[in-house]
Amino acid sequence: MVATGGSGPGALATLPAVTRRLIPLLLTGVLAAAAGCADHDGREMVANGIGVTPESTTTTAPPTTSSLPQGTIPEWMGSEEGTGGGDGSGPGPAVGSVYVDTASGTVGGTGSYDLHHPQLDGLAIGHPVNEALRRPTEAVRAEFVAALSERTGEEGGAPGGTEAGPGDSLRGGGTVYLLDDRLVSVVYEMRIDWAGAADVDERVDSVLVDLATGAELGLRDLFVPESPWLETIGFFVRRDLKARLGEGVLWSDGRGLEPEASNFAVFGVTVTDLVVRFPMHAVTPGVAGTPEAVVPWASLAGLVDPRGPAGHLAS
Repeated sequence: MVATGGSGPGALATLPAVTRRLIPLLLTGVLAAAAGCADHDGREMVANGIGVTPESTTTTAPPTTSSLPQGTIPEWMGSEEGTGGGDGSGPGPAVGSVYVDTASGTVGGTGSYDLHHPQLDGLAIGHPVNEALRRPTEAVRAEFVAALSERTGEEGGAPGGTEAGPGDSLRGGGTVYLLDDRLVSVVYEMRIDWAGAADVDERVDSVLVDLATGAELGLRDLFVPESPWLETIGFFVRRDLKARLGEGVLWSDGRGLEPEASNFAVFGVTVTDLVVRFPMHAVTPGVAGTPEAVVPWASLAGLVDPRGPAGHLAS
């Protein structure tokens, strides 16, 4: 993954103001399986498809409630609204909903951060699935805080204890690409604006979780072992990047697109496509940012493991 964790805040104190706000996620390709929505706790259902990062709302969500036993992976309902009991023993109307946690704060008076990440309602905050969905933003935040701590220590802080002028900032978060009864796929876009720097530091990361097992998945987990899936993905990715960016934009030596799993480590899945994201400078000069390439599942026919976690997408 692109985002790498850093050390703790060191000499600087972070002042996190973590708020949980209800933010509906509008996703394309809405399935009938998401028709049942919650009325009792104010959360809204979302379904699968490429998501749009929601605008923040000033409405404060009530304390987290769940119609599932703590730590149980939700079972997504059918087309009719669920009628689970209120004793926490089974699925209820809130099953399958996603809410967005936001974390914002300042770092030593010189920097600020504002991040968001999706969480699955019905699971405890400490459940491995929700921990996996928070990890990318928490890792970049830790790196940001550590960098500011180190720099402030070297410079001795601002004179007279005042703030050191225009500060550095970290912004961004995760967008849900797919949520169905088997997978949750989230792609993260974050940017660090370093004060005085000419360029923005853009980051991308991703998480794919198998809801049947709670395990985090890599790209190779979706394909038939020993099949030429890497070479095939590389071919279609290169073709799509050229169509999007034009000829002569990719590195002439083909770097970043060799048939190695690490080159395609940041990805999302939708009902129709595999979406691959690339870090800055990985396949193009930095001016291209963090490009994406889309490969339809139809182009990968016969390579996706039909009994694997993504078999239902390629069938």
